[in-house]
Amino acid sequence: MSSNPDFYHSLDFEIACISFSLRSFKHWDDEPEFLPFIKKAELPDFLIRFQQTDRLPMLPSEVLYEDACYRVHPDGQGGYIRSFFDAPRDMTPYAVTEEDYANGRIQISYLPKGAHCVSQVHNSFFHIGFEKILMYKKRLCLHASCVDTQYGGLLFSGPSGIGKSTQSELWCRYRGAQLINGDRPILSKDESGWRAWGSPYAGSSRCHINKSCPVRAIIMLEKAANCCITRLSMPDAFRAVWSGLTVYGWDKWFVEEAVNLAMELIESVPVYRFSCTPDKRSVEVLESEIKGGCRK
Repeated sequence: MSSNPDFYHSLDFEIACISFSLRSFKHWDDEPEFLPFIKKAELPDFLIRFQQTDRLPMLPSEVLYEDACYRVHPDGQGGYIRSFFDAPRDMTPYAVTEEDYANGRIQISYLPKGAHCVSQVHNSFFHIGFEKILMYKKRLCLHASCVDTQYGGLLFSGPSGIGKSTQSELWCRYRGAQLINGDRPILSKDESGWRAWGSPYAGSSRCHINKSCPVRAIIMLEKAANCCITRLSMPDAFRAVWSGLTVYGWDKWFVEEAVNLAMELIESVPVYRFSCTPDKRSVEVLESEIKGGCRK
């Protein structure tokens, strides 16, 4: 129970070394994928309030972007307001998110008709703009499967169904690697270099581990009859990595920050194009390349 008299229920998380405190008058449903990330912080980086109301804040008439279930409006101060609707049943807003990332404050106001839409933690994170918070803290979210090996973290990326899970499983089976995340690891940079963090978003791998590992390489996968690996040039590496990032294309600041971070990433982490087979041979070929890179 929260000590804040205005809110009687709170959930506190730490994800990729960012602390969140969610406050609400309602109780969230338990979700196993978020349990490893529950951690109390005395001074959370972000205080996020969900407030039920009978009337939503007035919305600007201008719509910058519309998705399947939300719209983006300018707030008149260089920021954004998002309004959410329960398509296709009801296209009128049931919730509005007002953001103040600089001061670590986010307010989600919702109507009674939208209470079911914010009753689960993963839906609540969708409403707060989780990826925007990551970007504000200079973190990238990459569509990849990450394993921690004796050489460091290997991130297997590429389109859905390309074999990311298969290659991770092969490294776990033949080299004793540990799966960190099977779908959306979070990447951050510190004084020692880039790190990959587990997240609650792990796809079918259901690997929800709250730990990190140093990033050794990013592997862009292609299916093939034989194994062949090539280190990508900077332009090709950027295009490959960019295609796997979660980016709010309607947010100019977000895009610029993502470009800068992606450039920093590929300048210090090698990116490979790997045509590979779903067997032990692919582990051996990639390991040979990685070991060679370690000696350079």
